[in-house]
Amino acid sequence: MAMRAPVTPPDQSNSPMTASRQAMMFRGMCKVVAIAFVMNQVLTTIFTYVAQQLDTALPRQTIWIFSCVTCGLLTLWLQSDARRAFGVAREKGFVKVPGDKSQDLQIADDCPKRWLVILHIELNPAAIRA
Repeated sequence: MAMRAPVTPPDQSNSPMTASRQAMMFRGMCKVVAIAFVMNQVLTTIFTYVAQQLDTALPRQTIWIFSCVTCGLLTLWLQSDARRAFGVAREKGFVKVPGDKSQDLQIADDCPKRWLVILHIELNPAAIRA
């Protein structure tokens, strides 16, 4: 199993939230927002088309509510899927946490759902040491 280090552990200084942890979390949230936004647009377009085929006088509020609920559910689903993928990857040995702070976190190249594992680490930098 080839190992690679795409994610470095956050700086463990005295401040509760260092700049590197904030940058990781910001990058992770940007990914979640971008994915949720794109998927929401696709699903809302499909919903609008189908709903207007059934009812031509469909209120705009219905589409707006569908869009808001879908965006929230997509965000929650993506984060929970990333958390689940991280747990499975650690359980199966695809994620190696170094004992020394100077070493990088290692995620196997053949890790299933690797991008979700990286996303979880970006969203939760404390998960590295947990």
